[in-house]
Amino acid sequence: MARREAVVCSSALLLTIATLLTPATAALPPPAPAPLPLAFVADIPLPGGPTRFDYQWLDAAKRRLYIAHLGDSSLVVFDLDAQRVIREIPGLPSVHGVVAAPDRQLVLATATAEKTLVLLDDQTFEIKARVPAGQYPNGLAYDPSSGKAFVSNNAGPGVAVVDLKTAQALPSIELGGGAGNTQYDAGSGRVFAAVHGLPILSEIDPAASKVVGRIALHGVSTCHGLLVSAPERLAFAACRGSSPRLVVVDLQARRQLLTLPLPPDIDVLAFDAGLQRLYAASENGTVVTFALGPEHTLSELGRGFLAPNAHTVAVDSTTHRVYFPLQSAGGHAVLRVMEPRAPN
Repeated sequence: MARREAVVCSSALLLTIATLLTPATAALPPPAPAPLPLAFVADIPLPGGPTRFDYQWLDAAKRRLYIAHLGDSSLVVFDLDAQRVIREIPGLPSVHGVVAAPDRQLVLATATAEKTLVLLDDQTFEIKARVPAGQYPNGLAYDPSSGKAFVSNNAGPGVAVVDLKTAQALPSIELGGGAGNTQYDAGSGRVFAAVHGLPILSEIDPAASKVVGRIALHGVSTCHGLLVSAPERLAFAACRGSSPRLVVVDLQARRQLLTLPLPPDIDVLAFDAGLQRLYAASENGTVVTFALGPEHTLSELGRGFLAPNAHTVAVDSTTHRVYFPLQSAGGHAVLRVMEPRAPN
C-alpha cells in the first residue's frame, strides 16, 4: 500500500505552493525497498517439464539436495559439491514434501495424489514402501529417536504418523484443523506443527504421538510455512491472509517475539545458520531476506522479485548458496543458484 511521505521544505512559501498544487487525495510513491541481497550464480537445467516444484530438503552430511518436482511426480537428487543432477526418481504422484532420514538410509516423500508416504532407499533410490498418510499429505518431519515420520495434512486429520521401522501407519493426531508444515526440533525432541485457521503452533511428543502443548500466536489468523532452527531455539512461521506476517517464536520461553511483514502468498522458509540469514519465498516470485541479530532481533535486509512461482527455497549453510527450483526459465525447468552479497 502506498504511503504518504512527509516533505520538509526550508521555505514556508515553497511548502504552501506544494500544498496547493498537490491534490488532497494524491499519494506519493513509497520509497523503493532495498534490493534483494543475492547475486546470480547459475541456472542449472533440471529434468522434466516446466511444471510446479514444491518442498526441498538439504542433506548436509551427504551433500545432496532433494527437490520435489510436483508437476512431474518425481524427486530430483542434486549433488551440492558437483553442482549437478545425479538422479530423477519417478512414480511419486503429486509429490509435495521430502525429508532425509540418514540414520535409516531413507528418503521420505509425500505422494499426495495417492495419499501415501513413500520410503526410498537413499543409496539405490528404490522405493521400499508406500504407507497411507492421510487425505492430503503435504509437509513432513522425521524424529530419529522414535523412528516416526509426522506428515502434515492440509485436509482431514492434522498429522499422520508413520512408523519407519515397520513401514506401518499409526493413529493420526488431531490438531483442530488442517496442518501447515511440521518441523522436528532437535533441541527439545518435539515436533511442531502450524495449524490452518488457528493462531497456534501445536507441540507434539513424538514418542507418545500426541499434542502436549500449544504456543499462542498473536496478530495472525492462519499459518502454513514453518521452520525450526534448533541451535537458536527459534521457530519461524509464515502466516497468510490479508496481511501476511512472519512470526518469530522463542521455543525456550514458549512465546512470540516478533512479527514482521511478508509478501502475499508466502510459502517456504529457509535459514542459513552460518550467516544467520532467513529467506522467505512467495508464490508471486518475491523473495525476502532477513538477518538474525543479537538477542533474537530480526531485520529485513532486502526483498525483490526473483522469478515467477519462485515459492520454494533451500540454503546450504556450508557454502551459503541459495537454491530456487523454477518451473520455467525460458520454457525450461531450472535450478537457480544464488549467493549472498552485502546489502546496499
